[in-house]
Amino acid sequence: MTDKTEQKEKSSSKENTADNILGAVRMAAEIADDKKADYIKILDMRSRLIITDYFIIISVKNTRLTRRIGEEIRFNLKKKDLYPVNVDGVSEGNWILIDYDDFVIHIFTEEVRQFYDLERLWKDAKEIKLRK
Repeated sequence: MTDKTEQKEKSSSKENTADNILGAVRMAAEIADDKKADYIKILDMRSRLIITDYFIIISVKNTRLTRRIGEEIRFNLKKKDLYPVNVDGVSEGNWILIDYDDFVIHIFTEEVRQFYDLERLWKDAKEIKLRK
């Protein structure tokens, strides 16, 4: 194999991986939308952080919904062989963090989302539209 062929294959593989990650991010956001989340924002963190590529920020009315949306996202992404490296906050339910390494999902109650205001903290991050 030539060097150019190898480079093309590596580049193509990276693009496919990036497309798969963004597809999973959109899928998680759409699940939250289907479950009646009040607020959904996807932030592209690639130019801001080295630890993850995307943040999905979701807020809902109560802790019952935060848990339900978190469960539904994990269940559906598991079908795609995607498993979180860490899940935190489920017992309290006010801020559930689901870390998939390449993207992190934050599911808040509305009051807690407004208090921490991650969007303001990362206001210079590019927003990704839920649907193309």
